[in-house]
Amino acid sequence: MSTPDVTLHLVTPENAHLLGSVAPDVFDNEVRPDLLREFLGNPMNHLVVAVAGGTVVGMASAISYVHPDKPLQLFVNEVGVATAHRRRGIGKLLMDFLLDHAERLGCTDAWLGTEADNVAALALYRATRRRPKEEQVVVFTYDLAGAGTT
Repeated sequence: MSTPDVTLHLVTPENAHLLGSVAPDVFDNEVRPDLLREFLGNPMNHLVVAVAGGTVVGMASAISYVHPDKPLQLFVNEVGVATAHRRRGIGKLLMDFLLDHAERLGCTDAWLGTEADNVAALALYRATRRRPKEEQVVVFTYDLAGAGTT
């Protein structure tokens, strides 16, 4: 899948070199080769990147999983697009690619979470080729590396 100046790639150990050049604000932190190897070593992890001019300008990561009472599902962990490349449809391309990939894997559902006031993310997720179920959820995040319990 591509636009005139952007190509999408499902990252594998064979093409992980694509992450050698990443725009500064695509990921939250710098890509670490050791963590990338570990991520790609697990076949349940999925990473799609958008490349323009030899640089990764967008990414979407996800995890496929099974549960004792549910068939294979996909959890979309994160979508990031470099500031200079936003509002050009790259996020939508990444999401559509990831959802198509999930379907090829045999996933029956895909889901994700975002903040209720994240207008850009809400617009992106509603713009995908597949229509999301509009459900209100509450997400709790626990800081396990923090000071511990009180």
